[in-house]
Amino acid sequence: MSKQENGITNRMLTRRQALKLMGGTAGMLALAACAAPAAAPAGGGEAAPAAAPGKLVVVHRREYFKEMEELFAQAVMDWGAANNVEMDVSPVAAESNEDFVPKLAAQVEAGNPPDLIYHRNEIVSQMYFLDLLSAVDDTAQAAIAAYGDPAATQRRFNVIDDQWWGIPYIMSGGSDAGVFARASWLEEAGYDPVAGIATFDDLREAAVAITNTDMERYGWGMTINSGGDATGLIQAIIHNWGGQITDADITQITFNSPETVDAVAWLTEVFVNEPYSNSLAPGILSWTDSSNNEAWLADNIGLTKNAASIYAKALADGNPIFEDTIITEAIVGPYGEALTGGAGAQFNISKGAANPTQAAELALYMLTPEVFLPISLISAGLFLPAYQDIYSMDQVVTAFEADPNLQRMGEMTLGDYPGLSWPAEPNALADAVRAQSILPDLMAETVTAGVDPAEAVQRATDRISQIAEELGAFG
Repeated sequence: MSKQENGITNRMLTRRQALKLMGGTAGMLALAACAAPAAAPAGGGEAAPAAAPGKLVVVHRREYFKEMEELFAQAVMDWGAANNVEMDVSPVAAESNEDFVPKLAAQVEAGNPPDLIYHRNEIVSQMYFLDLLSAVDDTAQAAIAAYGDPAATQRRFNVIDDQWWGIPYIMSGGSDAGVFARASWLEEAGYDPVAGIATFDDLREAAVAITNTDMERYGWGMTINSGGDATGLIQAIIHNWGGQITDADITQITFNSPETVDAVAWLTEVFVNEPYSNSLAPGILSWTDSSNNEAWLADNIGLTKNAASIYAKALADGNPIFEDTIITEAIVGPYGEALTGGAGAQFNISKGAANPTQAAELALYMLTPEVFLPISLISAGLFLPAYQDIYSMDQVVTAFEADPNLQRMGEMTLGDYPGLSWPAEPNALADAVRAQSILPDLMAETVTAGVDPAEAVQRATDRISQIAEELGAFG
């Protein structure tokens, strides 16, 4: 993402103001405001990093598939043991709209941030905007030299102002473009399980067709409640109708459009109108991000939009559902093009990190084939490669040939769809829209309060406009 003339990537606000817009909690705001600053160096300029604590502090996002979280943490500990480095390794919030960024801001303010961060692409813009990161050009370029070009979305998220602020690590299958489906349920209803759901109209019709309440089978397993999964579903519907938060150049808010209204009306019908509402899993309006995982593994839902964690967990547990799970091809809406691209994750080095050199060395170690491939190849799509040359390695080619689901997930992650900011580059405004749950709130108005979609979209647009004004997005 290059620097925009409209100022959306400029730091015009105090960290406290920006954290409020990014959804930071009151406690985190107070912590950030009250934290003691690090001592300034004698010559002025940036605050000096905290004194070296004698250990490398690593934080990593929580995984919904705990076995993968443990494998990651163990690989980090192994590096520490091999290099005689004391390690402090701990998990942090999994989603971009949770509390990790406010906590990191408080740690940077206090002069004691973690050295290395492993987290989602979606938080890079926030961390950059809040001045929480160190540039990592040399390390990212070393990885690219070793493993080839990274996935398009890794570059879109991690390159800002012509510098790398994150080192691409993984792509995660399953969260964009297609949906996970129960193959046998679709076949029984007369659908080709892979290619038979080509459009979103097909999706909701298939959900009705495979529902059998007597058998506690429900076709539609996707919530609009707050959380990453809900936001992902709603943004996919809006974008596939052609709706968008801003134009591609981030010069104006374009959310209140006929396309957005039509998309919201379509999704509202799923939840309030028969026969579609009959396909909803019980309690779906109160689901959290783990609820569809649980319902899937319990054999209760037939279609869901989720990261590959459900596929990986079914494999690890020997759940027979694994053999009946497929990921569909990309689903297309009235916009007319498949929006493919992957959610991913990267390594970041905090501003003021005590041990940035060791942090960079650890990041590159985690990418070495002897470390990365054993984790990736048992992850069932959760830890897909982020670099072109890794995809061509014999072990990866063999794994993809053996599992067509991995092949489809891998191909879809290589597109350039960046998620919520589309068609624009990732930016602080989109991050704030996500953090403040504007899309789930919009759907709550139409589904539970009966607000007309056009009115609800206007209210959401007003909220987005207020955020943009406070961010100085177009000033």
